Amino acid sequence: MKKRVSKEQIPECFWANRPKFLQWLGKTILTIFDWHVCGSISEKYKNKRLVAIVAPHTSNWDGILGVAAVAGLDARITFIGKHTVFRYGLGAFLRYMGGIPVDRSKPGGIIEHAIDQIRDIEGAIIALSPEGTRSKVLEWKTGFLRIASELNADIIPVSLDFKKREILFGNAFLPSGDNERDIKQLKEYYSVFTAKNPEKY
Repeated sequence: MKKRVSKEQIPECFWANRPKFLQWLGKTILTIFDWHVCGSISEKYKNKRLVAIVAPHTSNWDGILGVAAVAGLDARITFIGKHTVFRYGLGAFLRYMGGIPVDRSKPGGIIEHAIDQIRDIEGAIIALSPEGTRSKVLEWKTGFLRIASELNADIIPVSLDFKKREILFGNAFLPSGDNERDIKQLKEYYSVFTAKNPEKY
């Protein structure tokens, strides 16, 4: 039987070594909703810094499934999230899982703060949505390209496909330095995946 998710899908240097119960919980949530994590991050990225971009992002379900996948993979990931979801007890849990709350109404310093989180860490992944919001947007934000450039990191496209119920690790994408060209190519890549709310994508 095909596994829902396994920590073997990522190099050991990216393992968080969280409690077994938390890994079990992540796998259980994926099982309940009949989702799988497919693909993997190659061992050649061992001890490298990577930027994972997650799309399409149109629903709160994206975050729930994403955190379940992070727990099931036992992945050590720094991820950026809207500050309003970090309230009360949930905020402490999300921070424990690697979350950085950001207030999008005050964008100054967000990218610098994210970069500082992993600049001196070997074997680190920072994850964010290139759309920057669950609402429909005409243009993607370029922050992820700036982070990749600052950290000399490759980009790992991670897709959420609600038709197939899959979270998929794509092949690494090496930015060209031409933001317009890179975003066009990445949008074309993500165009085949089905969002939770397609009208917002």
